[in-house]
Amino acid sequence: MGSSSTSRIDSTGNVVDLDHTSFAVHNALEWGMRLRRDLGATPIIGEALSEFRYLLLYLGSAAQGARIELIEPTGPGFLQRNLEKRGEGPHHITFTVPDVGVAVAAARSLGLTVVGEHYEHPPWREAFIMPDPVHGVVIQLAQSERSYPLPKELLSTRTRNIDELPSVLGATEPLWWADVWDAEPSALGTLGKTHLGSTDRTASQQLFGDVLGGSETRDGDSLTFAWPSGAIQVNVGETAGIQGMSLSGTGLDELFIGSVRLGDFD
Repeated sequence: MGSSSTSRIDSTGNVVDLDHTSFAVHNALEWGMRLRRDLGATPIIGEALSEFRYLLLYLGSAAQGARIELIEPTGPGFLQRNLEKRGEGPHHITFTVPDVGVAVAAARSLGLTVVGEHYEHPPWREAFIMPDPVHGVVIQLAQSERSYPLPKELLSTRTRNIDELPSVLGATEPLWWADVWDAEPSALGTLGKTHLGSTDRTASQQLFGDVLGGSETRDGDSLTFAWPSGAIQVNVGETAGIQGMSLSGTGLDELFIGSVRLGDFD
């Protein structure tokens, strides 16, 4: 979804991409099975770490769709505190970049606070832009020498070549989520844009356009930034934060993860 023609490309041909939108939940397996049963989601990969485990899924067809992540706490830590304070709901947006160090420097040049820098693990180097009053959401910057299969391949097989997929340092249990396959899909949904509230149009253009290379289009008070694997619609107003994700398909009911809606935004 979206065009890569104007996305930022480095000298090796690598391009900035919207990787996924992530939601904090109490039980990622139950949510994964629900997304597969109700929306036809296809699991990509999941791993366990000391404080949390995650599951990444694809919702869509071979031609169009987007990725969504579910993360749940497995012990005391940041995610458990987040859920205790805010309940289930959006947690972060992840971008893959050609050089995470360069992206971090560009983010800091805008006055943004970057934490959690880990550059020593080639399958997944990362850093995190802390929430600010403009966008109100954590933004993860990641760099990997690996990549996900194309949607056509994901949808055609349940086999996952774990050694070829992005992987977080210290992660274990790459198939902890396998029971998700037991949920029989009753419909096929296509996930679309992430809708994000912003309090500053210029700051959004600087971050998503200048730093992250999104292709920008405008519609009134809204800006849409597109990358090869997804898009963000920035709605400029008084409230910051993730507002939902577009979801289309025949016979689908809208779905809420906490207070955030997956549904028709048109």
